[in-house]
Amino acid sequence: MCSLIFVRAAGAMFVAANRDERVDRPSSPPAIWQGRRRRLLSPIDHVAGGTWLAVDDAGRVAGLTNIHGEPAVADAPSRGHLPHLALDQEDTRRGVDAVLQRIDQIEHAAFQLVVADRSQTCVIRHVGGVVSCVEWRQPVLALTNQHAAGAWTPRGLSRAVRADLDVAQRLDALTTCLQDRGGDGLHAVCKHGHAYRTVSSSLLALPWDRSVAATWRYAEGPPDVTAFRDYGDLSAQL
Repeated sequence: MCSLIFVRAAGAMFVAANRDERVDRPSSPPAIWQGRRRRLLSPIDHVAGGTWLAVDDAGRVAGLTNIHGEPAVADAPSRGHLPHLALDQEDTRRGVDAVLQRIDQIEHAAFQLVVADRSQTCVIRHVGGVVSCVEWRQPVLALTNQHAAGAWTPRGLSRAVRADLDVAQRLDALTTCLQDRGGDGLHAVCKHGHAYRTVSSSLLALPWDRSVAATWRYAEGPPDVTAFRDYGDLSAQL
């Protein structure tokens, strides 16, 4: 995953995310993943078996990015297991602790991991051998594989955070953020290329009221040319 936007608004957590990857690395749309403690909903990377974005049966969410320019780590495990590890715990604090313990025990390549629930958002950043974990207290969080938390403001974000939007309108506004190809010195959120590009895109609405259906719109390609399909009905299986 290379771009993540989290917005707390109108009794829900909204997440917009683009995954940038090699086009020859296959993956599957959101499906149920059974953990030891939790049932999760996540896309799955077919190469390493992990994911870059997941939600659990308590309405928590975890999103992952790599960090551009950081070297690979020989024999390191896939970072894609970290969202599942974080959510397959009793609560968010234990999930964060499980991730911190894992990367202390086993060397990983650089990453950023966001873990959020109704009351808190935690950002774990692991780069250059240094690990930080901060609680993000603002209602909006945006980061990419080139930007730490708070260092990037997506074009069009001001529209997406307006208080007068309903769920569909807010997701549509976040879609515009994900479709941005950059230019004028701005970060390209949506990438096109022959070997490497934005290979999928996700839009989530996770109401705090668990009796209200969650929404997961998923596009299997760059979101400016690929239609989103609604996978929200799968949340009923969690």
